[in-house]
Amino acid sequence: MTDAIIYTIPARLVPVFRGRKMIVRSHDPSEIVENVIAADLNDISFIKLLSLAGSIDSLMAWGAEIPVDLVVSDPCRDLPLLYRYAPLLGTHPVRVSVPLVPGIGNVVKLAVSLGFAVKVEGGQPEESLSDELQRIARFYLHQSTVSEPIEFFHSLFLAFYHQDPVTLWIIQEEDPSLIRYVNDQGEETLPGRLAGEGDNQGLSTFLRELRDGTAAEPGECAGCEFLRHCLGYFKWPAKEYRCDVVKVLMHTLYSAAEELRADMASLHAPGGGEGR
Repeated sequence: MTDAIIYTIPARLVPVFRGRKMIVRSHDPSEIVENVIAADLNDISFIKLLSLAGSIDSLMAWGAEIPVDLVVSDPCRDLPLLYRYAPLLGTHPVRVSVPLVPGIGNVVKLAVSLGFAVKVEGGQPEESLSDELQRIARFYLHQSTVSEPIEFFHSLFLAFYHQDPVTLWIIQEEDPSLIRYVNDQGEETLPGRLAGEGDNQGLSTFLRELRDGTAAEPGECAGCEFLRHCLGYFKWPAKEYRCDVVKVLMHTLYSAAEELRADMASLHAPGGGEGR
């Protein structure tokens, strides 16, 4: 349905999209504050800061409770800048989005220690990131001090636990049936890593075609136990990508969910709680 669509837009286009659901992005926090009026606040899902170097003074007294997404592009450069945003937690939920590149683990741990949620941006992780991703998974699953979600680990774990067929495209906010990306020229296209692919006519069918294509072709996706959750997510943009790193990670989350389900079943079985 059209009214359910969320548009990811540059801050200067807020007046054009007024009355529709929006994710507002800018490199400069003050640009967002200048373009958003009070009537817009209920329609904004969150604001996305594309640079961490700008002044946050304008945000401190603005749009209370509007979530803020901090986009990390270079973990080494941006890591110390995260401290500057800790005061925002008094008025805004804060999330840190970090790409699948070396150094991601340091960003995740610092963000969590500051009380920020985390989103690991999707992609096709290199073999060299396997150990780092496993450490993040163990940190999320077993570290008692983790109080905010680390996505996509969190939602995928819950999907396995509840046997919910939610897809990574939804978890990662890249499902074209729910979110549209509007580029700096005002042109509407596919969201996230799909930006620039397809056109408006094919937005609603893109994922179905991607899923059906990858499932029908000989290769990893055919018969993959995780296909209903992945839906070809890690086969984009290069279909020849080998999912070895991804499968190890998903098996870790799946096994943890199954273990928790078994523990809960045992706890609720007759006599299961005795002696505890």
